[in-house]
Amino acid sequence: MYMIYGVTDCPHCLRAQALCMEKDVEYVWVSMDWSKTYREKKKKQFKWKTYPIITRLHPYVEDLVGGFDELSEVLSLEQ
Repeated sequence: MYMIYGVTDCPHCLRAQALCMEKDVEYVWVSMDWSKTYREKKKKQFKWKTYPIITRLHPYVEDLVGGFDELSEVLSLEQ
């Protein structure tokens, strides 16, 4: 399962969601619209400068995938 941290007016964030739906991949959308502080915290946590920030969930770990381009690459390898 993937986590997509994003903002609603971000085209790449919307494309990431659409790609997951197209590939029938489970994901959770985390809206970052309302908290600038939380957005900055997540950028620092994952060392990623732009949105979306996409991670893959494992039982007790959340690994950075990257942004839309990285997700697209990972999903194309999994198919």
